[in-house]
Amino acid sequence: MTYLHLDLGSGGQYGEPAVGWGGPLQALSVLRKALDGPADPADPRLPVALVTSTVAGLGAVGTARCAAVGVSPLSGAVAETRAEGPYAAGMRAAGITGLSLTGAADQPSYVVVEAGRATVLPAGELWGPETGPATDALLARHGRDTAVAVIGPAGEAGARYADVVTCRSFPLSRLGFGAVLGARRIKAVVCVPSGSGEGRAPWPHDVLAAQALFTAYRREMPDHPLAGWQLAAPGFGAWPGTSTEPGAAAVRNFADTATAPASWLGLHPDRYAEFLTWSGGGCPGCPNDCVKGYAGAGLHQEAVAMLGPNLGIGDLGPILAANARCQDLGLDPVSLGGTLACVFEAAERGVLPPWLAAELPAGAGFGAAELLVELVERAALPGHPLGEGAAALAARIGAPELAMTSRGVELPPFDPRIQPGLGLMYAAAPIGPRYDAVEHDLDFDPVYGLPHCFDEAERIGLSVPAPASTLDVARTLRLADLWSGLDALLICPFASTPTRPLTLDRVCELVRATSGRPITPEQVFALGRDRLRAQQEVNDRLGVPAGTLPARFFDEPVATGAHRAAVLDRTAFTAAVNAIHHQWRTP
Repeated sequence: MTYLHLDLGSGGQYGEPAVGWGGPLQALSVLRKALDGPADPADPRLPVALVTSTVAGLGAVGTARCAAVGVSPLSGAVAETRAEGPYAAGMRAAGITGLSLTGAADQPSYVVVEAGRATVLPAGELWGPETGPATDALLARHGRDTAVAVIGPAGEAGARYADVVTCRSFPLSRLGFGAVLGARRIKAVVCVPSGSGEGRAPWPHDVLAAQALFTAYRREMPDHPLAGWQLAAPGFGAWPGTSTEPGAAAVRNFADTATAPASWLGLHPDRYAEFLTWSGGGCPGCPNDCVKGYAGAGLHQEAVAMLGPNLGIGDLGPILAANARCQDLGLDPVSLGGTLACVFEAAERGVLPPWLAAELPAGAGFGAAELLVELVERAALPGHPLGEGAAALAARIGAPELAMTSRGVELPPFDPRIQPGLGLMYAAAPIGPRYDAVEHDLDFDPVYGLPHCFDEAERIGLSVPAPASTLDVARTLRLADLWSGLDALLICPFASTPTRPLTLDRVCELVRATSGRPITPEQVFALGRDRLRAQQEVNDRLGVPAGTLPARFFDEPVATGAHRAAVLDRTAFTAAVNAIHHQWRTP
């Protein structure tokens, strides 16, 4: 399999073998070599890569994953994001494990990869359409078995949190990769299957072992506390309707800690059925069906929370419609929700300047469900301030404290005041805040946790059970190394240790079965540490400082409920961030 380097301006290209496990680590190595100091994220000389690994995309359970790696226009820091779905298999079927892009096309274009080689073609009428019609046109042109990654009008317009949508319903979300491709005049990267013409990736190294892992997973899944919940409708995107404790998740820009997300009865899981449009088969080789389609769009774990309670909205129809419009236009719903919440709180406090108020529909604010879709569409317009992101807008209006961001990236909806280990990774992770950098603190809590996972957690070196309020740096580091190792291999954490059926021993067997290379449990942790150190080195070369969290999480305790008075200790938290960065800078 080839890791392909392509100059978008000249069309010049060369391939090299996948190094190690390929994937994010190889892309980070290429990016690191391209940097000799601070750089503008818009510099077309910086490589941006779409990758899968030597483990992923082969039709085995938990391996339907690809990633994008580069520098974020939102944060100016190293960027890496992942997508589930068929695109990884499409890359493998096209003969590559990665595509590294430098330069910029001289006109709107798209890239076609086939048999390990790339061609840059004029986009023509494909520039401008939304992600769905553009995908349809490319499938009609290149074949139904083609895998398409495409940007929408938001990426073409340069919205700083525009994303790339793979295979119609699986976005490479967060961090602005759609804006990166848009600035280089690239509409899509199309992977055309080569070889036998059957349109499939290579087989796993040990097909029988991979099948045994699939069979065991499918057998255990229905009765498993987490995998079964992900499998059953409405799926794991519906959790806000069951979040009954105030302070557990974002409500009105994390300012309202007296209201639980589930207090909006319209978000109850039984309300989703009428909006279900597809389910099953999204991730080749994985039976878990985590990502289901609602209102025509894939629904991941954060969208309802960020476009619903975070905006004071409890009407499921407009929330799902807004998520669908985000997918159509190529916008990240998490950053959009964080940006809107910042603007709404500014309006509520009376600090919204007239120039920004004039860019919003009349009546925009917390609870205005009827305006949500219109706000999505405005954010995707060229030059619209909503496309700048929360941190940039808050700075412009003179109220930076209203941006719930870390290093310029909007926070996920899970409140760090009651999960300080998760909050620690929001601030410390080189790529910025993501909700799946570590398993959540609440999962190991003696009252609210998941007892089924405690034995596995202990086996892999975690101190459990422990109150979620405990700021445990050692445990956070161990979890970060573990899930970073999964990310390096592009094995899905939503199927994996310590809380899902793929235990660490099974992960190691999965790696052997797919790639033919053995790996030990401790080597998975070491691989994760290597990835985090590589990301940190990129940030050090870019001159990106350590992150922190907004003052709200240190100064405003949770108001009521089971987590009443939860708040982060600024001194202890800062020391913990520094301790983690020391580990990532120490060979």
